[in-house]
Amino acid sequence: MPQTEEEFAKILMEAIDYGLVFLGESARKAIYFYLESDYSLTKEKVPENAEAFVNGLENIFGAGALVIERAILRNLHSKLGLKYEENKNCRFIEYLKKTKEIWFNSHETQKMISIGTQLI
Repeated sequence: MPQTEEEFAKILMEAIDYGLVFLGESARKAIYFYLESDYSLTKEKVPENAEAFVNGLENIFGAGALVIERAILRNLHSKLGLKYEENKNCRFIEYLKKTKEIWFNSHETQKMISIGTQLI
C-alpha cells in the first residue's frame, strides 16, 4: 500500500482527534473552535500546520499541552505500526518530522525488499 502525504495527514488527524477527545467531546470542540477563531486554523488544516496547532495548545494549556502532545504521538506511532520512544528533549514538531521520515523510509525499504524478491 503506497504511503502518501495525504495518508500521513489523515492518520495524524485521527491521532490528534484521539489525543483531544480524552479531554471530553465538548473540550475537543472548544479547542478546534479556539484554533479556528484565534489562528484561522480549521480542523482539516491542522496536519499541514502543526506549528500553529502546538502554539494553540500551549496557549490554552501551558506546560500541560505536553501531556496532550505525548498522547497524540503515542497514538500516531501505534496507528503507523511504529514503536514510540519518549524523549523529553524532543519537541512535538521534531517528533512529527522524525516519525514521518521513519514511516516513509520504512515503506521504501519494504518496497525495495519486494522488488528484490521479485528479481530472485
